[in-house]
Amino acid sequence: MIKPQDAEFHFQSDSHWQWVETVALSFHVPGTTVSGIIYVLTRPMLGVCMADVTIHDRITDLWEEQIYIDNQQHLPCPKSLLDFSLPNGLSITATDPTKRYHARYEGIDDTHFDLDFQAIHEPYDLNDPAMDPMAAERHGPAWDTSWSGHYDVTYRIRGQLTVRGKRYEVDCVDTGDRSWGPRPERDNSSVIWWHASFGEALTAHLFVAHDLARTNDFGKLVSGYVLEDGKTYGIKEARGTQEYRKAVPMGGELEIVDVRGKRFQMTYSALNSCYWAPYPSNTYLQSFMRVSCAGQLGYGVQQIGLSRAYLTRNRDAIRARC
Repeated sequence: MIKPQDAEFHFQSDSHWQWVETVALSFHVPGTTVSGIIYVLTRPMLGVCMADVTIHDRITDLWEEQIYIDNQQHLPCPKSLLDFSLPNGLSITATDPTKRYHARYEGIDDTHFDLDFQAIHEPYDLNDPAMDPMAAERHGPAWDTSWSGHYDVTYRIRGQLTVRGKRYEVDCVDTGDRSWGPRPERDNSSVIWWHASFGEALTAHLFVAHDLARTNDFGKLVSGYVLEDGKTYGIKEARGTQEYRKAVPMGGELEIVDVRGKRFQMTYSALNSCYWAPYPSNTYLQSFMRVSCAGQLGYGVQQIGLSRAYLTRNRDAIRARC
């Protein structure tokens, strides 16, 4: 069960030097192809952090062809995750820890935002068997040790965004997360983090394993929930497949079943997509998706987490995708 204090650092004086704590907040501009990610990865035992602000607006192989990138490594680590400001111009305040964040940013090239993230449900703890039906079957963390602690939250997000002088009003529903634990930077396993929201009434969110060099089909379900009318229901079954342009996902179809036995079928296609490398050893295939479910139209983000070791080991198989 997630408590307010879980928004704060969890490391101890004897924690492993690779201990990581993250805050990830996604948002998008309805009616456009514009989506954004705020990602802060701290290594408190080393006293450093990474901060990434990327604004996506198109489908491309190259991260640097997106509309805006500010990725900075080795910034000083915040003393607290509840209220901090970084030298890159990003400030984040947990105004209601685990349930509400206020994010402000003053970047370069007339790019800035002021966004309020308000949770529309209780944080979802993927390691709690009382909440997640897959947790009881696991021996150890859900993905690797970096998810020794992890929760997901779907937010109502409101505020203003200006990208290279163009102003947008943000009013959307999107999902973010928070993780902590030792995180190595070599040969991490691969996973898909996927969600889609159909307004405040319905969100589907899941993690699945995926070996994209060998198959288009999703692998074993790791975790997930359906958020319907303010209540979360763990996902117990998930099947999906998707099409690729090399390693970049273009769209697919998904079927999930929650603990009530309620079944949801969805199809989706990418509005923007590219490689994204918030920290150097790991690449994410980041895509903003338009999703259809039972006549409803929704939007959400997919991230395929892949180590560079996986990508180079399987380079020929991946490059064969055209």
